[in-house]
Amino acid sequence: LQRQRQIAALVASRIAPVVRPTVQAFVARYYEQVDPEDLQERLPADLSGVALSHWNFARRREPGHPRVRAFNPTLEEHGWQSKHTIVEIVNDNMPFLVDSVAMEANRHGGVLHLVIHPILPIERAPDGTLKGLSTDASAKFESFIHLEVDRITDTAALGALAADLVRDVDPVQHLLDWE
Repeated sequence: LQRQRQIAALVASRIAPVVRPTVQAFVARYYEQVDPEDLQERLPADLSGVALSHWNFARRREPGHPRVRAFNPTLEEHGWQSKHTIVEIVNDNMPFLVDSVAMEANRHGGVLHLVIHPILPIERAPDGTLKGLSTDASAKFESFIHLEVDRITDTAALGALAADLVRDVDPVQHLLDWE
């Protein structure tokens, strides 16, 4: 509980007051199902950076298509850091999504160090812009997957990992694979 309060305070200090309640609600739900022991070894500044990074990455998504990226965050560029490569995915919720993603990361030689996977009711504008968490009973649920894998320093290998993950989670790509 102490760690979540520290994260919330840091998030509040980094975002504009007009969006603060929306983003803080997201961050609280983001870490809701994570074992507190998994967070103890990480700095609150990095944990707030993880959640804010995922929020910002999800701010725009074409309906029905995943967003995937693999990167190595640095303080200078991202405002937070990790000794691992980070994979962020935002997608429509579907069965076996985490299993598929984990298998693909392992296939690329990455050992999983942390998985965060909130499934959240999301409200988006018709153009795919993220508005926030939805309270509507008919809301669409989206999977936010954060993976930390062994560090990958080769740019081509990072790109290949992201491309293979898109192929695994995008239903349109699955259809193309069968044609």
